[in-house]
Amino acid sequence: MVSFYRSPLLLLSGFVFNALVSVVADQDVFILQQPSSAPPPKTLPLRPIEWGQLNFISTTDTHGWLAGHLLQPSYAADWGDYTSFIEHIKETADEKGVDVIVVDDGDQHDGNGLSDATFPNGEISQKILMMAPIDLMSIGNHELYKCEVTQQTYDMLAPHFDGRYLTSNVEIMLSNGSWVHIGQRSHRFTTKNQGINIMAFGFLFDFKLNCENSRVSDVEDVVQQAWFQSAIREPGIDMFLVFGHYPIRFWPEMWAIHRAIRAVHKSIPIQYFGGHSHVRDFTVLDSRASALQAGRFLETVGWLSIDGIEPGKSEDSPDYGKPLKYSRRYLDFNPYSLSFHANKTLGPDGTFGTKNGRSISKIIDDYRIELNLTYPFGCVPTDYLLEKAMYPGPNSLLSLLEEHVLQNLVGDDETRHGKSRLIFINSGSLRYDMYGGIFTVDSGYIVSPFDNDWLYLPSVPYSIAKEILGKLNALDYIFMELTTPISRTMMVRQQNLGDTFDINVMNSLISSMSGPQDQEDLKTTGYVTIDDYGMDGDDTPHKPYPLYYLPNAVATNDSFPTDGSAPEATDVIFLDFMKPFVLEALAKIDSTTPKDDWKALEYGGKPVKELIKDYVRGWGTECIKDTR
Repeated sequence: MVSFYRSPLLLLSGFVFNALVSVVADQDVFILQQPSSAPPPKTLPLRPIEWGQLNFISTTDTHGWLAGHLLQPSYAADWGDYTSFIEHIKETADEKGVDVIVVDDGDQHDGNGLSDATFPNGEISQKILMMAPIDLMSIGNHELYKCEVTQQTYDMLAPHFDGRYLTSNVEIMLSNGSWVHIGQRSHRFTTKNQGINIMAFGFLFDFKLNCENSRVSDVEDVVQQAWFQSAIREPGIDMFLVFGHYPIRFWPEMWAIHRAIRAVHKSIPIQYFGGHSHVRDFTVLDSRASALQAGRFLETVGWLSIDGIEPGKSEDSPDYGKPLKYSRRYLDFNPYSLSFHANKTLGPDGTFGTKNGRSISKIIDDYRIELNLTYPFGCVPTDYLLEKAMYPGPNSLLSLLEEHVLQNLVGDDETRHGKSRLIFINSGSLRYDMYGGIFTVDSGYIVSPFDNDWLYLPSVPYSIAKEILGKLNALDYIFMELTTPISRTMMVRQQNLGDTFDINVMNSLISSMSGPQDQEDLKTTGYVTIDDYGMDGDDTPHKPYPLYYLPNAVATNDSFPTDGSAPEATDVIFLDFMKPFVLEALAKIDSTTPKDDWKALEYGGKPVKELIKDYVRGWGTECIKDTR
């Protein structure tokens, strides 16, 4: 347990570098209950969780990964294993006479076949999600892109949590045209064992790309509304819990909430939980307020313990307001890690898997078969990575698409076949790495879950078209959201921290500071997290992967003259999401042509995930035994 302190800031290349990034990779660890998961390797030394007076278990940005990462043993637990873990932890809390609260911070769609292979998206996965004994849940932006998913959330999740699904700034329009909050705006409760009186809120960041049946109010405005001001002034509150879908570093939403509460309560305990930027992080706001963020894609379970809360004590007491004591831990999402922290054993006769947990694991496996997610297309010969591999390079997933996959796109208009073309994709259209081994239906959803359509501009002068990629990559970003740890480093670079930032220096620093053990003793690669309390938050000591910048976009040319010369004109083809960025690039290149004069037409053809599947088929099926 660590008392409050401000950790030393790390200096890199002339500017302050503090809790910049979690480096992610895969490691060799332990089997779960899913029959198609990778085999278990050796035991690793783990840093144990520390218990406090009030404890939290946190997940965020699960994006449908309820079956776990079947080709990454580091993260190969499933939602049934997680349920077993929660049940054991809650039982231990009762034995210790302390409290534990389980929270989830939203984004349960878009990223895995279990959630994305149904209509509406999440029709099955949300039912499985609700089987775990989660105490509080909030909404994410991926519950708002599609109107039918927003309606599903209102119809399914909100009633299930019975007042504990919180959407303090998100509403839905009903069929009669009226607006109501999808969940509750706030929830007040008293903990079971310590009797701590808590007021909870659930916020989403200031999201603007929601479907028309939802409405997201800016956090800065909501905290000034009468209902919020009344709620934070209710008597007898011992602590505020503010969880939801917002990054806990650099973004303004959390600080807007914090300022509003601190204007009324100078030193009451406040605990924040966030998400969206897909990183492990812990930040300290003041001596009695902190924030935790638990990664992405069920790679991480966040743990936080607090000591020093004084239930029932008046804020006017002369000795009120002493610094709280915190301990945080980021648990790798594998059965060995979860069973270790639950103090249970694995195996056929082990004590870890509970009746509910084993049942959920079986349900997940049955649904994966029912949805045909285990159907194999071929064998991937090696790992193709996003931010963990240098681009361009032999292990870069972007390079694979650029050099081998995109040119297989076939449009609907046969009159355009055989014409010179430049095909663009943005790096944000790829969601996750493609690992060596069996590539299944599920793998397609994992690598690229989006169903973007292709658009094209016919016969663009090549002198103009050749400049588009450079303009796209000069932009700050062209992806819909922050989807990977590298995206966060790109975001941080935009926070006026200067152009002197050198990712190679950062990699060297992380490698040199990755713990007391000699690097040669760390046999596995994985997360090495730097946060406000230092570098000992990860439960599993890891050797870090290097981290590389990704370009905003890549492009491949096809059907260019065989003599190596440039064509006079070329079709410019791109994903529909990229349209405003491509048109903006053209406006900068050719100022004589008004942006509205460029008319993008439907191109047709298969989405990215289908193009990848077709390419994988060519690798053969030697690794496939029986995955059905």
